Amino acid sequence: MIEYLKVARIDHWLKNIFIVFGHAVAVVLVLDMEITGDVVKIAVLSLIPACLVASANYILNEILDAPFDKLHPTKKLRPIPAGLVKLPILWAMFVGCLIVGFALAFWWFKNPGYHIALALLAISGLVYNIQPVRLKDRAFLDVIAESFNNPIRLWLGWYAVLETTAQPPASIVLAWWAFGGLLMTGKRYSEYRFINNKELSGQYRKSFQVYSNTSLIIAMITYANFFCFCAGYAISNYESLNNLALVFPVIIFAIIAYFNQAMSEVGARLEPEQLMQKPLIIICTLLSGAITVGLLWAHKMDKFHFKAWMDSPTQFGG
Repeated sequence: MIEYLKVARIDHWLKNIFIVFGHAVAVVLVLDMEITGDVVKIAVLSLIPACLVASANYILNEILDAPFDKLHPTKKLRPIPAGLVKLPILWAMFVGCLIVGFALAFWWFKNPGYHIALALLAISGLVYNIQPVRLKDRAFLDVIAESFNNPIRLWLGWYAVLETTAQPPASIVLAWWAFGGLLMTGKRYSEYRFINNKELSGQYRKSFQVYSNTSLIIAMITYANFFCFCAGYAISNYESLNNLALVFPVIIFAIIAYFNQAMSEVGARLEPEQLMQKPLIIICTLLSGAITVGLLWAHKMDKFHFKAWMDSPTQFGG
């Protein structure tokens, strides 16, 4: 049984914590930081259908990737290429996760925005993995498609706690998408260097026939800049977010730490998912989160307004 759970990647459900970002955006911009018990309850419930659909995507991914995983130094030990599981059971799990996930979504949530976002999560797994589209094999489009799960999770969080059908601000959606693109490109870069064999990596993943160390580094820089641009626009445009300008130094330091880890010799030997588990990156993430909460609360309580402080005139002399 444990091998089947490995294919469903229960341990990767943690990625759905990104849905909480959608909750946070809704709470700050629409609910004026008024968090009730009902909001907390529905926020927690919103994670469950997403986790089930995500597992369906993981199962599909591992089934279709098994022939290629046999060429990977470590992924060849996964349950399917190692012959430890039966495909009919996995296909049944795939269908079951989708059915239960959508059934719970329609039972718990009335906002059609949540249902549409959940459907997009399922569709993203199909176009990412299934021929003839299979965006996973297309250089640069693979990152754009995989990181699109970030906006989807933002929408899931947003529509779960709100009754509105209005979309969250495009600047925040694009910033979150670009942030995902940065992480996914770093994952590609680490994996590309981990295999360290152009011919073998190209057989394992077709997009690696196009990628190079230089192109992946340039892509990471592009996504980092686009994230900063969109996030900066949102912070300057929405008064309740103005204070978050002070979080940027920590975010930039976290991005630098991520770059450094992905480009280091140690990073080249790590599995891609291990990049985000390094202590310095975790500390920066937790610190930026704590500072964000503090600054949002300071604005809510009218204790500090960064824009007013920056715009206030300063006199020198008598």
